[in-house]
Amino acid sequence: MTLSRIAVALCLGGLLNVSAQAETNLSSQLFINASNIQQKGQVSNREGWELDLKRFYLDFSHKFDENWSTVVTTDVQWRRQQDPTDVWFRHAYVQRNLPDKQLLQLGVAPLPWIDYIARKVGYRYVDPSLTPMNQFAGPTDLGVHYSNKNDNVSYAVSVVTGGGFKKPRVGDSVDVEAYAAWHIAPGLDIAVGGYRGARTQDKDEAPKINTAERFNASINYQVKRIRLGVEYVHNNNWGQVASLLKDAKSGWGSWASYRYAPKQSVFVRYDTTKPNRRLNPGYEKDYVQVGWDWKVAPYLTVAIVGKRIEETSVNFHRESNEFGLWSMWNF
Repeated sequence: MTLSRIAVALCLGGLLNVSAQAETNLSSQLFINASNIQQKGQVSNREGWELDLKRFYLDFSHKFDENWSTVVTTDVQWRRQQDPTDVWFRHAYVQRNLPDKQLLQLGVAPLPWIDYIARKVGYRYVDPSLTPMNQFAGPTDLGVHYSNKNDNVSYAVSVVTGGGFKKPRVGDSVDVEAYAAWHIAPGLDIAVGGYRGARTQDKDEAPKINTAERFNASINYQVKRIRLGVEYVHNNNWGQVASLLKDAKSGWGSWASYRYAPKQSVFVRYDTTKPNRRLNPGYEKDYVQVGWDWKVAPYLTVAIVGKRIEETSVNFHRESNEFGLWSMWNF
């Protein structure tokens, strides 16, 4: 009888220990804007005042113990004059904390470059940073992801399928993305990154004629009230892996913001890109963003923003001007 009681006590103690360490969280985040778009040089049904659900994230996380956890994040969009998208699994991974600030993730997890640079640019609820906004790169992918963050140097590498998170698929080879950041001084970073692979464009019978490549670089400064930075990106054959035609695209992004009060800030951003350097070398695209941001409550941030996109080529000149109210809701 005594042995039975001891066994039961040990089992209950183990369960209580697991229960004490385990932690489950469910949260959501919405990016909603009401804005007016006016365009020139193109026929569009997007003009006028309308609402956009830019993003609706539903996030589930479970911490098994000090080292193991899992994260699942669903993602939905509902843009003006469009039907709502399918439910995407933006994140779906198991995570292992390793010694010395090392991290291993298995599944659909953040890719190194965008995960790094988006935190530096900020204001994601207004627009994504240069590379995802202009389809130079994707934010997450299925694979094995390793990172190490230290006081002097941080780096990460991902071995992935290359298919992205919206329509996960597997090609005939794996892709590799990596980045490294040198923390020169408090708040000041120099970072480089790269990508090489087929992006699943060699799937099934499709031939692998070219290799998709990307190079990123940034110098940025971020302290409590100030963000400053520039980013450069150059891609080769990003969509031409199975094509006889070769192409390249490149771009520069710059940003600055100043938090002049605990809950208010002003921000400005300028991007310039050349989307088809070889196939349409005269095509250029410029993007300007100016805004004022106010954290109304712990669950709500709003911004008044003006944007301008100008596209020029030998055959066309297009303009798009947008003004309105952007918001981020956290629950």
